Amino acid sequence: MVGGACDAAFLTLTGSAGTGGTISPTVTVLSGNNTTFTITANTGYQVSDVLVDNISVGAVTGYTFTNVTTGHTISATFAVSCIDTD
Repeated sequence: MVGGACDAAFLTLTGSAGTGGTISPTVTVLSGNNTTFTITANTGYQVSDVLVDNISVGAVTGYTFTNVTTGHTISATFAVSCIDTD
């Protein structure tokens, strides 16, 4: 089918999280679309860093890939939250 939906490119965006939290979703998207990942720290943890295609984007709790034209990776690391008791 020329020019139809069957010719569309589907791309995988893979999320992974270290101990202390989650990242979601891992999805397959249609080329040209957008998708947002949510990074959530467990109780007692905080987001330490988020890497998109192995490049740090900081300690963010969400990241949107726009106009996706290639596969990507996103990973999150977490650190124990320090609570000041003074």
